[in-house]
Amino acid sequence: MEPGKKIMKKFSIFHIPFMSFFSKELYQDVGLYWKGVNFGYLLLLLAVCWIPAIIKIHAVYSGFVREEAPPVVLQVPEITITDGQVSITEYQPYYISDPENDDVLAIIDTTGTIKSLEDSNSFCLLTKNSLITRKNKFETQTYDLSQVKHFVLDGDRIMNWLQTAKKFLFIAIYPFALLGSYVYRIVQTLIYAAIGLLFASFCKVVLSYNTLLRLATVAVTPCIIVGTVFDLAGVSLPALLYLLAALGYLFFGVKAVSQIPPAEEYLQDSIETESPDQYHNWP
Repeated sequence: MEPGKKIMKKFSIFHIPFMSFFSKELYQDVGLYWKGVNFGYLLLLLAVCWIPAIIKIHAVYSGFVREEAPPVVLQVPEITITDGQVSITEYQPYYISDPENDDVLAIIDTTGTIKSLEDSNSFCLLTKNSLITRKNKFETQTYDLSQVKHFVLDGDRIMNWLQTAKKFLFIAIYPFALLGSYVYRIVQTLIYAAIGLLFASFCKVVLSYNTLLRLATVAVTPCIIVGTVFDLAGVSLPALLYLLAALGYLFFGVKAVSQIPPAEEYLQDSIETESPDQYHNWP
């Protein structure tokens, strides 16, 4: 390098999603010439990857509301709760069942004939003053309705709720899904960067923790993209496989950085110097 000439990074964050799968030059560039820890890039990547996932969730939910829900939901009679007392006009016990296999999904009985779910596979039982739901095969939970002054429910109202939920599904799910995955990936890269210290020692190069964080965000990129594609295709891969792949890419990145000497202008951020001859292992 000519004296006084500053080396600029060759790639931008927009190169990472494609080049992170194979490019030694990208990892070298990120490791030696980039600044910061790349968490902004990580957020952008997750924001893009969650869009098709949410669209798929919306499509599945829309199909449920359009095709699967009506045959069950429209069986719900008009249920009136006044001063904690449940009433319907239909003959009781009233059963709501799955049209495909006739399995009983819910029971309404205000007469006291059925008092529990012990002898039924139903998910819930509505009695004169309580709602009993099944938590699991061995446990139920009872909700006291005595404090309900007035409430009316029927199948049409439930369908309206489901239709309204469909309109706001993206807004309701997307921010929480993105935030949750972002926190998870940050913790993941923090751990991977710590492991990267071992990789750096093995490769006989001393890299700062910030540098390893940058490399870790690039190393998890292929896993995030492949995971997104496979999820959309309905294919599930073992979590261990993603872990090994991410660590493999991190090692690949550290090894790539160890193979070229850094520019002096970037030593403070990328390389922790200890002595003038600490880079004797680099060709």
